[in-house]
Amino acid sequence: MAVSAPTSAVGPGYHTWVSRLLRRLGTELSIDWRSPRADASPEDDTGFFRSDDRAAAQRGHLRWLHAELRRAADSRKRRHGPIHLGSFPGHRFDVDVPLVTPLGPRSAEWLTAALASPRQAIDVWPWAADAMDGRYLLDRALSLMWSEVRWRAPATPDERAMLDEVLRLLRRAFPLDPALPYPWREWRQVLEYAAAATDPMAERVVSEAANAPDGPPIGYRRGEVTVLHAGWQLTVPGSWAEERSGAVWRGGEGGQHVTLSVTRLGVGDAPESPAAFLDRFAGDLGDDALAHRAGPLAGRGRVTVPTSSGVEVATLEAWSAVPGLGAAMRIEIHDPGDWEWALDLWRSLVPDQAVVTPGSRAL
Repeated sequence: MAVSAPTSAVGPGYHTWVSRLLRRLGTELSIDWRSPRADASPEDDTGFFRSDDRAAAQRGHLRWLHAELRRAADSRKRRHGPIHLGSFPGHRFDVDVPLVTPLGPRSAEWLTAALASPRQAIDVWPWAADAMDGRYLLDRALSLMWSEVRWRAPATPDERAMLDEVLRLLRRAFPLDPALPYPWREWRQVLEYAAAATDPMAERVVSEAANAPDGPPIGYRRGEVTVLHAGWQLTVPGSWAEERSGAVWRGGEGGQHVTLSVTRLGVGDAPESPAAFLDRFAGDLGDDALAHRAGPLAGRGRVTVPTSSGVEVATLEAWSAVPGLGAAMRIEIHDPGDWEWALDLWRSLVPDQAVVTPGSRAL
């Protein structure tokens, strides 16, 4: 049995919870936890697993946080994109701030103050304290609202379950600590999307939302998001439903649906060229095929509009490749007038150069 749990982006409260859980499992099941290195104790950069010193866990996470804050400041100076403080699997949120956290974006002014005193920056952690109190429950709900809620009616059972979880967390948090800064406007929106008119908090939420102060709404997915998939990146509306299955990513909403399949080209140190990939998969498109080039990337595609089915559905079938990596994209649009949008979306598909950001290390 092997256990690994990166805790740095979630917070020291999560770190201590995982450590104590593992120690209890070890006692009850007679498990002798060992480090991957046979000559060492269980690996824990903070030392908490061995010492049960809560202050050590806090110090270890603050050291990590300070390093990430410095990295965000450096990225800002170089005019690079924001640093993502945490795990957003398969996605990047392109907002004009130096730092993207599970609890919302952080401004350049916030970053300057946090660098001067990292202890003031603990509000980036959804699970900072050990207690599973109202603040813990609220921050769990906020994390989902920032990165997972699509801000529309649910389109899949998973989306409905996620909205129900947000409402459950908020309902549990409120009686524990009514004075916390609840996101009343967004809470009302989630109630509406979930069609939860009989929710026991509905009347209170609607009343509070009507008097809530103005401000930027919660939710990275209110704008576009960058999907990271098997070495490629594609910018799509954040409201899109998504599904991944191995090398295939599917996404869409309304009359727009995309399927992206990726593959490695060549074997070992001999990658297949983009031209060879396109000849193999898109060589039968003819002389009137659509062509696309951007640096080392080459692409070929075609748009078809069936006339016999009686259903207005246009399809763009397209292939893109760079040395060693290929992608096939199928875009279906219910309004043939959207074909230019489909072409732009295909041409926006590029190799991802930032799947791993140098210098980042998790606890």
